[in-house]
Amino acid sequence: MFNTDTYLAHLGFSQPPAPTLPNLRQLHRGHLMAVPYDTNHTHRLSAENMADIDIDKAFEAIVPTGAGGMCLELNTLFAQLLRELGYDLDVISGGTYLPGDIFAPDPEHMLMLVRIEGQEWLADVGHAGLCFTEPLRLSEEVQWQYGCAFRLIRRDGYLVLQAKTLDHDWRTTYRFTTEPRTYDAWAGVGEGNGPAILAAMRRRRRAIDKGQVFLTNNMFTIVEDGHEKVTLLIDPERRAQVLDTYWDGRD
Repeated sequence: MFNTDTYLAHLGFSQPPAPTLPNLRQLHRGHLMAVPYDTNHTHRLSAENMADIDIDKAFEAIVPTGAGGMCLELNTLFAQLLRELGYDLDVISGGTYLPGDIFAPDPEHMLMLVRIEGQEWLADVGHAGLCFTEPLRLSEEVQWQYGCAFRLIRRDGYLVLQAKTLDHDWRTTYRFTTEPRTYDAWAGVGEGNGPAILAAMRRRRRAIDKGQVFLTNNMFTIVEDGHEKVTLLIDPERRAQVLDTYWDGRD
């Protein structure tokens, strides 16, 4: 059963915070640190509509266990939490950047547009790749978080999110529009094969104190203070160490 107090406790809050920007920053970053993204859970998604999420069941499977979940699950849960706390937001959508300079059809990815004191902020706790760990202002200015830069550019009628570390140039993450979406917009996405497509490659991500970490099959990436290091986890002991450190030993 979805429980706001249990949710907040898991994110490090002893009582419901007021719907302010500083609290949104803490909630967003705390979520990414405590509730990982993990494609191991595609079996919970509906082939007919991957955004058809049973809030209560998803909450019980994802939050108290710390096992994590998928983009649509994580952002649906976080949107519900923010609404319970009094935040004004819309669920919006876009498409992930794919090899070959193409994007997944919209809607595919889910994120949120949160309005606070006349400003609009992006929230996204369910992306698998390099992405902002605190809310991102809806602005075309370059914004820095923990040594990483983020910017929004306009392309073909979309806003395109790009990110860069100190060691690499700009990379495209996904594109989106600010059009409000309802969850039925995802009906038919992937033509019934969406969960299988997502499960084709095991991908994990979570935030850490000074950045974020990713594990794609055996490719481990850590980004700390803007510096990026990639390691192929061939040695079983090293892999086990990474899993113990960042994913509670879950293989």
